[in-house]
Amino acid sequence: MSQTSTGSSPDILDSFRLDGRVAIVTGASEGIGRALSLGLAAAGADVVVCSRDKSKLEGLVAEIGALGRRAEAYSIDLSHVDQIEGLREFVRDRFGGLHILVNGAAYTIEALAWDTTEPEWNKSLDTSLKGTFFACTILGQLMRDAGYGKIINLSSTFARSTIPTRSVYSAIKAAISHLTESLAVEWGPEGIRVNSLAPTAVRTPSRAEYLAKFEDDVVKRIPLGRIAETDDLLAAAVYLASPASDFVTGHTLFVDGGFVANG
Repeated sequence: MSQTSTGSSPDILDSFRLDGRVAIVTGASEGIGRALSLGLAAAGADVVVCSRDKSKLEGLVAEIGALGRRAEAYSIDLSHVDQIEGLREFVRDRFGGLHILVNGAAYTIEALAWDTTEPEWNKSLDTSLKGTFFACTILGQLMRDAGYGKIINLSSTFARSTIPTRSVYSAIKAAISHLTESLAVEWGPEGIRVNSLAPTAVRTPSRAEYLAKFEDDVVKRIPLGRIAETDDLLAAAVYLASPASDFVTGHTLFVDGGFVANG
């Protein structure tokens, strides 16, 4: 599936197409994961959309079908490794292989470190970091079998910065960016590219309450002067999923309006 080029091509835009590719998106029921599922489908991919609550995926499956692509919904709790193994077999049986994995599922803590409980810590780590790691290793086996694949882990600007109440979240996102580098180094020889997509605050239903209180403060730190919309992430995700980025691995792509560069 990889492409090698010795010069410019008049068909360069074709390298961004995902026709014939199979993608998995976790955390697909709302927000960023939902938008990325639609973006990959619009670029030509068939998509397995995953969430703990399968009923929340019904509308998304219909929207992907309306784009002319195949979609399947799968219920999964990524903190359970055996469920990830079940997803691998589901994709192998239904689609025959896997080309793209987007790890978007997370459980987020917004609490001061003093107030963070052990159950909250465990749930966040198990879903966001453990789940991401084992999704990579278990689902990535399908890519290893084919000698090609693209993994996109959802990181954050908080991998490089932080604010009060985000100590656990920031630690996890920093770990995900570094895990991305580690897996890219380890799996490059097997044809698997591993990158991270790192947005700043994005206008989604789950962020509505936060932005209602702090949007002005966040915008002051963003040189481009606005909160991100989910559409801002789509082209970057398609790029990382497509042959256009076949020589890019181990990278965290900040789609943040200059937030990180601003210190």
